[in-house]
Amino acid sequence: MRKILALIAVVTMIFILGACGSPTEEQPEEQISYEIALVTDAGLIMDGGYSEVAWNAISTFGAENGLSHKYYKAATATEEAYKATIDDAIAKGAKIVIADGYTFEDVIYDVQSEYKDVKFLIIDAEPIDEKTGETKIGENTCAAMFSSEEAGYLVGFAAVENGYTQLGFIGEADQPIYKDYGYGFVQGANAAAANNGITVNVRYHSCNESDDRAAVTEKAEGWYEDGVEVIFACGNNVEKPIISAAELKDGKVIGSETDKSGMSDTVMTSAIKAIPAVLDEILHEYARDKFPGGEVKEYDFSTGSILLDMSTSQFVGFNEGDYKAIGKSLKNKNIEVLDNSVGEISDLGLYNVAISEEK
Repeated sequence: MRKILALIAVVTMIFILGACGSPTEEQPEEQISYEIALVTDAGLIMDGGYSEVAWNAISTFGAENGLSHKYYKAATATEEAYKATIDDAIAKGAKIVIADGYTFEDVIYDVQSEYKDVKFLIIDAEPIDEKTGETKIGENTCAAMFSSEEAGYLVGFAAVENGYTQLGFIGEADQPIYKDYGYGFVQGANAAAANNGITVNVRYHSCNESDDRAAVTEKAEGWYEDGVEVIFACGNNVEKPIISAAELKDGKVIGSETDKSGMSDTVMTSAIKAIPAVLDEILHEYARDKFPGGEVKEYDFSTGSILLDMSTSQFVGFNEGDYKAIGKSLKNKNIEVLDNSVGEISDLGLYNVAISEEK
């Protein structure tokens, strides 16, 4: 209950204080130093996704606690640019660096040893050596890991309970976080299908380097034309083209990470992670000199960190009571949702979904 109240409070603060710390632009250059730094990749920041809610949470915390803060965006999507971005943040006084996602896992692996007096927080990834595959959490580093598989499970279950039997999944990249979303999605769909004594179809695709916006739009349009009713769009780079296709072909979309209902009427629901609440929690620990260095902190439904916003979801056959029931099973661990470590998607052993993997 305490975590749920904390989440509500943080979300409320973000709406009220969203302008604090100028969340739509960098801090004034005339300031000498910035204690809290958010480092992001070369994509957009104010796009309604991961980076925006993270920055708004940091801005709110900084404004309320009198701590200077700034975001730094890498010039290009390269390891060299990511490293340079972190170097720049630390040169400008950063005492805690918050890295936005798996694109920074290799760089954080290196810099946590180089800058031992700086705290590092990486979201939804662990520091990893690109060459050896070794993971290492330094004493000055914390990894905040969300259960993407539970988030996927929720929306897969809800979609089938809502009456959909022709589903699609498109992940932004062939990365663990997107695989976890996808694996959870098909497991949730399978469970709901089994409950209803039916079989559902899932078309499944993980994007590669050749999948630009036009390619994603074309694929999504083709799926909708072939009868796919709703596509789970995982990743900021695929959400907008899939939404465009849904608007053109009268389809539905499931968003990820944050509530995407404001992007389009085609967004049926979103698999939400309570990123603001988690950042607020860890930043308060940092401010009390109790930063959880050396830890991998796990956040799932039981901690109030994975959720559906029923007030913005377009459900007809899935109601609040259904949500509470499935949530109780997840919270009590009566449901085991497997992640990508199981191996191939075929290793999930599902019998009520027919999955068509597409390259």
